[in-house]
Amino acid sequence: MELYEAIYKRRTVRKFLEKKVDFDAVKRILEAGNRAPTWNHNRNWSYIVLRTEEEKAYAFEHAKKIAEKFDAEKYLNAPRPYPTTLAQKMYAYAMPRQYTMLKDAPYVIIPVFKSKELNGEYVSKLNPFSTIWCVIENIFLAATAEGLACSMRIPLNEEHDIVKAKLKVPPTYMIPAFIGIGYADPNEKELEQNVANLEKQLHFGKWK
Repeated sequence: MELYEAIYKRRTVRKFLEKKVDFDAVKRILEAGNRAPTWNHNRNWSYIVLRTEEEKAYAFEHAKKIAEKFDAEKYLNAPRPYPTTLAQKMYAYAMPRQYTMLKDAPYVIIPVFKSKELNGEYVSKLNPFSTIWCVIENIFLAATAEGLACSMRIPLNEEHDIVKAKLKVPPTYMIPAFIGIGYADPNEKELEQNVANLEKQLHFGKWK
């Protein structure tokens, strides 16, 4: 698949087909992740791969509780002084699927990067965090090029430390996201997206 085609075709999915994924394809996807730019040139990240129902149920118990507790109808119908936004519609669709979109994925990839804590005092101090998201973007595009798709959950608050402890991740590493990989269900509802207007985003020389 040509690069621009993969970029425009890539989308986050939350429903997968019950179709086996060749692990060689997953390895190619992760090798693409390894080609991402890295600020310290060490590429000192690793990947935890979850394959079984038991592994995923154990790791994502917290996500399951959050998903089961979320009431999408109540959320969408809450009184607001403005019309429901696209972001809110997406949130209402995504939240109930935060567990199943990982559980039903043939593989879940959990990248971990070396960083004891995030320090946003200066942008440069977020270099390890920036680097791992370059890795993740390569994974998304490579999965698309393989004819596969990805779901993604960013761990909320204490969830990060809960999963980190369960999976025995070293204390000097952090988890940026959980990534499900599989064949997208073509019948999944596809919600409307905001489309950026590049002409309005361009600022030459300075903001104004």
